Amino acid sequence: MARCAAAHPIVRKIRHECAASFTAFEQCLAENQAAVVNCTEHVNRFLLCAEQVKLAT
Repeated sequence: MARCAAAHPIVRKIRHECAASFTAFEQCLAENQAAVVNCTEHVNRFLLCAEQVKLAT
């Protein structure tokens, strides 16, 4: 199932277009393992980016 999701065009596009915000979120998690709530703003930025990604039709 993970392979299927990873191959989906919208998932690939989100990974490409939102790479910077996702990387910042991952880095925040690594630096705040004991207090992941500190990364709320990072995850919100990533989700906002992902919501705005559109597939070309």
